[in-house]
Amino acid sequence: MGIINEKDFIEYIKNYSDIAFKPGERKDLNVIDSHDFRYVNSNDFKANLHIHSKYSDGEMDINELLEITEKMSEKNPNLLIALTDHDTMDGCKEVSKLIDKYKNVNITLGVEISTVGINFPNQEKPLQIHLLVYGINPDDKKLDNYLKEKRNLKLQLAKQTIEKLNEALPNYHFNLEEASKCHIMIKKGEDEIAHPLKKYTSGKILLNYYIPDANFSYDLPIKKFKYLFKGKEPYYKTYKKALEMYINKELPEIPDSIEQKIQTARAIYMEAHPSIGKMLKPFSSFEDTVEFVSTLDNGVMSIAHPARTKAYCPEFYTYLFEHFKKYGKNKALFYEGCYQSYEGEYYQKWQPKIDEAAEKFHLLKTGGLDSHGKNIITRCPYS
Repeated sequence: MGIINEKDFIEYIKNYSDIAFKPGERKDLNVIDSHDFRYVNSNDFKANLHIHSKYSDGEMDINELLEITEKMSEKNPNLLIALTDHDTMDGCKEVSKLIDKYKNVNITLGVEISTVGINFPNQEKPLQIHLLVYGINPDDKKLDNYLKEKRNLKLQLAKQTIEKLNEALPNYHFNLEEASKCHIMIKKGEDEIAHPLKKYTSGKILLNYYIPDANFSYDLPIKKFKYLFKGKEPYYKTYKKALEMYINKELPEIPDSIEQKIQTARAIYMEAHPSIGKMLKPFSSFEDTVEFVSTLDNGVMSIAHPARTKAYCPEFYTYLFEHFKKYGKNKALFYEGCYQSYEGEYYQKWQPKIDEAAEKFHLLKTGGLDSHGKNIITRCPYS
């Protein structure tokens, strides 16, 4: 019991079947948290290797995480969890100080590093790829400094982008605190900038136009009707639909003047995102990050939720895992093949292809729920 090092972690993974990573079977494949929890109840559920705390975008503090795990471990003593906050190891540092109080907890210390892929054959736009690192040393200064530098650079870029937005659209008084309502990590320098600012600027501009005296924040329609934002329609048009559903009222068409403001904002926040052939310093390229982790004394790697990095061609996952092994060498061992942070036909369609590509490179399957809520057996993105 206690903190599981990378060597023992590898042995755990070798002995797990797919069921070990699943709390149960979904009643509806299109609904994330619709499990029947049969494997939790039978103790066949053995591991959640993808958990976030308040140090990134989760709801649990570290004591809560350890207490919940301790209680579950009384019934299921072989349960293994991993703390994998985005771009920070601060939660892992706290775990290392508190773990002695929890005699029944098995935990692997990890991190989920945000990377951008721009070096794959024939791709047309950047790809967000998340890298899970397991078995890290919480006192690893090399890794800690790397993550801190990236967070600081991204936070400064986010602040500069907000300033540019206010210069171009001064009546909206954009600010980082409001932006974080739909994506809390933007004010922590974790993850990306353009995507949360797309949500924020589209939502605020449209809400200000349609309901200038609204008694609710722009983010609530996004959270309540998250499933709407899955298609290829421009984000702001989908937001209008979500807003109509939220207020239960049809709204007039978006006028050209408002659409122009949305496009002005887009041109600004897209400058804060890498493009093909142009990697911005605050961001981490996939290959460079994998290569960096391969130089650490502690830590082995897994590709997080690969189906969420949507393939642009049938060969994409072969390209992805090929680069992973090439740059990660003997530390590139896993891929997250069992995970519950997805819904819909796309993910069901591509998972067999992902498994097939991973097998070519002898990658072992890991799994996690990508938990953000107050437990470790669901995803719970929002309270």
